[in-house]
Amino acid sequence: MRSEVLIHNEGKTLSTEITVLKKAENLKDASDEISLSILRLASTAPVHAREIAKRIGVRDQTVYYHVRKLLSIGLLRVVGVQQVRGATAKTLSTTSNGVAYIFDWERCAQAKSVYYKPELHKFLSEYIEDTEFKGFIIVGSPEPHGSFRASARDGHYAVQLALEIGAIAHSGTDFIVKLDTDAKLEMSFKHNIILIGGPATNMITADVNRNLPVRFDETNYWAGLIDNRGRRYNFETDAMIAKIPNPFEENKKIVVIAGIRHIGTKAAIIGLTQQTQEVLRGYEGREPFVSVVRGFDQDGDGKVDSVDVIATYSE
Repeated sequence: MRSEVLIHNEGKTLSTEITVLKKAENLKDASDEISLSILRLASTAPVHAREIAKRIGVRDQTVYYHVRKLLSIGLLRVVGVQQVRGATAKTLSTTSNGVAYIFDWERCAQAKSVYYKPELHKFLSEYIEDTEFKGFIIVGSPEPHGSFRASARDGHYAVQLALEIGAIAHSGTDFIVKLDTDAKLEMSFKHNIILIGGPATNMITADVNRNLPVRFDETNYWAGLIDNRGRRYNFETDAMIAKIPNPFEENKKIVVIAGIRHIGTKAAIIGLTQQTQEVLRGYEGREPFVSVVRGFDQDGDGKVDSVDVIATYSE
């Protein structure tokens, strides 16, 4: 089976996908010199068996023998077919970036788990450089401000998101949280940024609203969300998690986490941090992307604690 793991090396924490072998004999099949040479070559680019034999200096039949074993235990896969000297040759690639064997599965299951969400890491990949967060989280000012003179009531929700980001990155030397009023003055929006809150209470969200595939109604920000086809989302707990290219700076990104009301912003944060896989299911690494969610009270205590994904928009 394949698994996402964290690797700690020379003060850095990296993530990668490896194949975990469950049988000791499979580890033996994968660890001899020829098998390792085959895996190294196939990990850099798709390659066929005859080319492998030529590059490592062994007979074709020897490579075929090891390739069959590596295919059977799931370390190699066939990714295509080529015509080589009039014959059909299968093009091979590795299924992951490495291999591991767990000595004691029962003991492993009892070990302290590492809290890591690969979907969130992928979603914020441009924001993370060598495990350091490169960007700003911008929240609305709690003081009356902007054209509506509104006071933000959702800035503290950024703490929940920050705890999740802390599993994949550290803040470095920069103070990464800013009020929208300060961001305006300092031009801090010309970076990778995460915006918390809707356009009525976060002026930077208002500036990018028209660039969103699903946007807040420009005639009345509290009236609801509307997409390019005119479909509306106007429940009090409706919200969006969106990612778009930054219109203010080339090669930078903007993530918007915002609801029609502050309770909707809370729903979006809950969705992104607690139902990450579901909320980001349609994200394939391309922008723009929007996941529209609706919060609800699952346990009946009067507070939003879960979300349904009601629409997804992706490039």
